Amino acid sequence: MAHSPHGSAATPASQSAAPPGGTPPVPEPIGRLELVEYPHPALLRRAKPLVRIDDGLCDAVAQMFDIMYEAEGIGLAAPQVALPYRLFVVNTTGRRGAGEEMVFVNPSLSRPRGTAVQEEGCLSLPGLRMDVRRPERIVVDAWALDGTPVRLDLEGLLSRVVQHEFDHLEGRLFIDRLPDAATLEARRMLDGFHDVFRGQQSRGAMPADDEILARLARLESWHCTA
Repeated sequence: MAHSPHGSAATPASQSAAPPGGTPPVPEPIGRLELVEYPHPALLRRAKPLVRIDDGLCDAVAQMFDIMYEAEGIGLAAPQVALPYRLFVVNTTGRRGAGEEMVFVNPSLSRPRGTAVQEEGCLSLPGLRMDVRRPERIVVDAWALDGTPVRLDLEGLLSRVVQHEFDHLEGRLFIDRLPDAATLEARRMLDGFHDVFRGQQSRGAMPADDEILARLARLESWHCTA
């Protein structure tokens, strides 16, 4: 286990053994991932820090990049694919083979400076775009998948993307940062997302909320418990 150089980001272990004489925990298979849309319960709860990184999680990260590129996004957080982990991926070019693919595990943000307003959208809220006010610059501390500590002082587009994805880990969406007038403007689309999601559940095309929450808890018990 590596030591956090800044004391702010929780450190994931590459593997975690069972306690002496104990029974090894049974992992919940991550399986095939899909993008989820508002108001999926995974988007509305705070993600848990990772303490275990294994082949299943690395495969999940590869799938997240695939999903992000297919959706023409530039960032994707684990809750957006119904994973309850403090993890997100970024490539500000939005194109495979271009730019830099970045993975942030157990990130924390600090030193917000300045203010900037820019239009944002979200893959989990397709078609909805609104102006969002955020700090112009921030510092992010995190870990790479191989346990390497990451500290970056960000500005511009990368700063905004990292803040947007970090909000997902807190169970927040960009709509939670809108002023009242803009929230009212977005309400019709949000009600539409809600009706579609509940309709999927009523037809059996989407599990009920309690089933979704139970799976999230099982996923947490393997990767988020030492």
